[in-house]
Amino acid sequence: MNYLFVDTAEGTRVLLGVGDKTYYAENYSNAGAETLMPTVHSILSQAGMSVNDIDILGACVGPGSFTGLRIGLTTIKALCYALDKPCFAVNNLRLYSYNNEERKVISLAAAGSNVVYLARYDGDVELDAPKCVTVEAAAEYIKSHPDFAVSTDRKLGKVFGGQSGVGEKEMIAAVKKHISSRIEQKELLPLYIRKAQPERGDGDL
Repeated sequence: MNYLFVDTAEGTRVLLGVGDKTYYAENYSNAGAETLMPTVHSILSQAGMSVNDIDILGACVGPGSFTGLRIGLTTIKALCYALDKPCFAVNNLRLYSYNNEERKVISLAAAGSNVVYLARYDGDVELDAPKCVTVEAAAEYIKSHPDFAVSTDRKLGKVFGGQSGVGEKEMIAAVKKHISSRIEQKELLPLYIRKAQPERGDGDL
């Protein structure tokens, strides 16, 4: 089976699977709108393939950058619609948890303005669904669960320690776990935990 999996919640990551072979590229220097499709085109060219050869497409649905998520999801939804192909979704915090060899993991991603996204996992079981908390609250949460390892995005590595960042290995792990959960493109929706800044009121993080 051939697949294309993208993550634009933090920079741009693209993984192409062709049978047992994978092709991977990432770019953190520019916004997803400038890098995603050129990266997809480049990686398909390396494999000598076209989008018509892809059997299923996947995307990280968040939580993460509002703009970044929209870019990735819109691209994958459009390709699925045009090619009449199924898709699959990956929670971004679940993706970060795969950078850790431990079974019990607290996964965190930066949300800006001293706020982070947080979830807790025990193997394939989600113990605490993704939520939005302050950095201070996240630190206390980690202290209250000393038997859990910590996984973060690149931005939070120096804040909370543990394992930070993801790459090809974690993208491959996410595909193996989630590719069988096929959905239609209209079901591929962003996971927004935090309100957009103009919508936040008093008391909203």
